[in-house]
Amino acid sequence: MPLLWSAFAQRQLQEARGYIAQDDPDAADRIVAAIRTTADRILAFPASGQLMPDGCRAAQVPHTPFRLIYVVEAPDRLRIIAVWHGARRWPFDPT
Repeated sequence: MPLLWSAFAQRQLQEARGYIAQDDPDAADRIVAAIRTTADRILAFPASGQLMPDGCRAAQVPHTPFRLIYVVEAPDRLRIIAVWHGARRWPFDPT
C-alpha cells in the first residue's frame, strides 16, 4: 500500500522540524524519525488509529505531542493529511 503525504502534512512536518531544530537539532531529528516510524506503523496497520467523527483516523506519535491524522482512501492507498501538534485545535483548514 503506498503511503502518501498531503502538501499540508509535508509543510507541517518541515515547520515542526525547523522550529525544534532552532533549539536542538538532534531532538528535531529524533522527532521526525518518530513521526516517520509511526507513519510506517499505520501503513502496516491502517485501522490502528483512533477513528474520529469526521472519518479520519489519528495515531499518536509515541513520546511526542504529535499525532498523524490520516485517511485510508482505498484498500491500497493511505494518505497522511496532517502532522498535528497536541496544542493545536482540531478540526483544521489545510489551506
